[in-house]
Amino acid sequence: MRWLRCAVRGIARVLAADPLTAARPRTIRRQRALPAPRVPPAPGAVPPPAADGAARDILDRLPEIVFRTDAQGRWTYLNPAWTVVTGFEVEASLGKHFLDYVHPDERDHTVALFMAVVAGGADHCHHVTRYRTRGGSYRRVGIRASLLRGPDGQIVGNLGTIIDATRGHIDAETVGEHTALLELVSDGAPVDDLPMGILLVDRARRIRRASPVVDRLIDGRLRAGDPLDRLAGLLRPYAGATALEGEWGLVATALRTEQPQHAYLSLRLAAGPVVDGYARERALRVSVIPEVGESRDLLAVVLQDVTDLRQAERRQAAVARLGQRALVGTTVGSLRREAAEVVRDTLGVPYCEVLGPVAQHGSVIARVLAADSPVVVDHGVTPLGVPLPGASEVYGGVGRVAGVAARVGAAGRGFGLLVAYTTQPREFAADEADFVQSVANVLAAAIERHNAEQKVRRQALHDPLTGLANRILLHDRISGALGEIERDGGRLALLLMDLDRFKEINDTLGHNVGDDVLREVAVRLGRATRPSDTVARLGGDEFAILLPSTPGGAADALAVAGCIRAALAERIDVGSLPLHVDGSIGITLAPADGRDPGTLVRCADVAMYRAKQLSLGVAVYAPDADQNRRERLELLGGLRSAIAGGQLVLHYQPKVDLRTGRTTAVEALVRWQHPAHGLVEPGRFVPFAEQSNLVKPLTRRVLMLVLDQARSWWDAGRLLPVAVNVSARMLHDAELISTVRAELDRTGLPPRALELELTESAVMVNTRNAMSVITRLRGEGIRISVDDFGTGYSSLAYLRDLPVHDLKIDKSFVVNVAHRTKDFSIVRSIIDLAHNLDLRVVAEGIESSEVCSLLRDLGCDEGQGFYLGHPVPPADLAA
Repeated sequence: MRWLRCAVRGIARVLAADPLTAARPRTIRRQRALPAPRVPPAPGAVPPPAADGAARDILDRLPEIVFRTDAQGRWTYLNPAWTVVTGFEVEASLGKHFLDYVHPDERDHTVALFMAVVAGGADHCHHVTRYRTRGGSYRRVGIRASLLRGPDGQIVGNLGTIIDATRGHIDAETVGEHTALLELVSDGAPVDDLPMGILLVDRARRIRRASPVVDRLIDGRLRAGDPLDRLAGLLRPYAGATALEGEWGLVATALRTEQPQHAYLSLRLAAGPVVDGYARERALRVSVIPEVGESRDLLAVVLQDVTDLRQAERRQAAVARLGQRALVGTTVGSLRREAAEVVRDTLGVPYCEVLGPVAQHGSVIARVLAADSPVVVDHGVTPLGVPLPGASEVYGGVGRVAGVAARVGAAGRGFGLLVAYTTQPREFAADEADFVQSVANVLAAAIERHNAEQKVRRQALHDPLTGLANRILLHDRISGALGEIERDGGRLALLLMDLDRFKEINDTLGHNVGDDVLREVAVRLGRATRPSDTVARLGGDEFAILLPSTPGGAADALAVAGCIRAALAERIDVGSLPLHVDGSIGITLAPADGRDPGTLVRCADVAMYRAKQLSLGVAVYAPDADQNRRERLELLGGLRSAIAGGQLVLHYQPKVDLRTGRTTAVEALVRWQHPAHGLVEPGRFVPFAEQSNLVKPLTRRVLMLVLDQARSWWDAGRLLPVAVNVSARMLHDAELISTVRAELDRTGLPPRALELELTESAVMVNTRNAMSVITRLRGEGIRISVDDFGTGYSSLAYLRDLPVHDLKIDKSFVVNVAHRTKDFSIVRSIIDLAHNLDLRVVAEGIESSEVCSLLRDLGCDEGQGFYLGHPVPPADLAA
């Protein structure tokens, strides 16, 4: 502390001629700034005001680094100690960001601490970190920084000191707070106006002289000639600190070592009030410096009042610790308790409460909720209007308390109040109120973060459309339920439900209507299940219901499934449109069917597929169905390779003129020559293609094979048109027309060589688009047939306008036409209707001569069926 010894010698010369006086020191204007650096500033750096030579000399000789940054954290001032400690030149460092010098492992911590301080509303930051040196190594340093704010309250920079703790320059007992000193010298103040008291003491340890500041610090309790023991009696060390007097006290050690000694001591005020058991004291930083002045017989005792700084430091540290606790994810409940404890301990008050949002607002509460700053409640003023522990008769607004109330959270959406109070007379200073607000700010930030995390967690675990649990949460709930039944016994059930024909709603009425239907289904599922059950949406129109306790096994699950189907059977009104939905439900049981979420979901999916495929409505998982499902999955996995690898083959079934018996055309039926399963019928793999993205390459491959075969027949003089089935997805695919045209051009066949068969349900998915596509195909000269007529939902009005050539009566009406009167009437009506619309009629499923003769008599034009010819390879097709 060489600078302090020089300052004391200068003051000693003044005091030698002046008696001890009670005069107050002149008021010094305080301004947060620094003297101009001795080196040119970096581009953009703002030089601080100039100071006198003595003050500048003090800054130059300080062992601590003195710094200032702009709002972005770039150095705008550094004193020469920067070069001594780090090795970097001051001129080269100005304008660079302070984080460039912080160890990479500690940058996040530094930023987090700074943000916690800012969020807490504090103006001071104190921490230890590592700074890079020019040689590439790192030194541990202690940093004390004060936030600088502009007239509008916005942060414009930082001001502070950096202490090299690596070489032990200063430890916890010798760290000086230089903020007041820096403010003085930045304003050009002389050394004699330093805000500290100086006592000159002789070797006999009697006070010779004192500066005017001393009298103010110790309330006039010392006189010239008094023994130093009198001062020692007024001071007491903090825990672990050294006393002023004694064999190993500051004075004895300074005289013995001839080196300055430092300690923080507490001065009990002469008339200090005792509030709630806490006595008011003043904190002093005491330095004992031997050999001052011209005589080696004098030593100096320097007293610096750091009460406000120590209190601010303590409050800032408390806020920072609370902020760091909030950053590491402490629960809100724990943080509320810690916040109340921090305020009680720091302010020395017996009571602190974190109150939730208050419904009945008293006048003071209303002020707090509306104010942008904390509200101080004076003793005797109408209190907060809420029951507070320790206060008598506070409910109803007649209690007598003194305290500070701060809003937790922003105006209009606060989370409650933080109230620190006492039932004894006490005044609360503005900085104490600000501290309470800082703690409230940290608490509000933690609550907001908790709420945001809860929102993110909910979004991560719930379906955004319906609000139901999603697949992740369902699996978590299944795991928990499995753990319980493994521990306690019992059974659980998992239901998987897929809505029937929901795609038609989406495609026909639009996704907005589909979304409304899904939301209504979610509501009905919630009503049909118990609060302990979990209802989840897995995606699309697929839902799952977890029944964590089903003592009755499958019977219980089937009962719930029945309730669900009954709830879905009720009409759903979307706007003015009444709709009906149904669902296929698969049920699996644990632990019988599986002991992990993935297995149970798969088993429920197998059962659900079986329920849908067989139109059962509900099905319970059975292992044999699972085996069939595995085979289907195996086929689906190899279908893409089969399309590209030449495993698809075509069989052809003749279409016969019922009057002449002549084959007029053939229908191409695709087969899969599987290397392991042999010849696979289309019903086992075509539905997979239609449900996936393979329907387009499958259609293209079939068209190519069909037209290649037709080309060979036409080249041999056999002019047979070939019919190809087109799925609903391909009918509404924009590339269908161009694909057909390209294949006809490639083979050189005329359009009449190709017929396309469309199901009436495919046409009705989007009638307007279907009409456009069919019209364009017919314009190309391609013959169009409506397949499976009578099984869909077609309208006679659309049938009247459809530009098709043929109607094919579904075989379900043809098989028993000779024996069922209703089937006979339907077939006859279809034939008459088609002829009246100038359409030809083809009957499918003719399996006997009796049926063939009857259809011929009814005027049916053509027929297909085993009686007329089986599907066969092209080489086996009869001439």
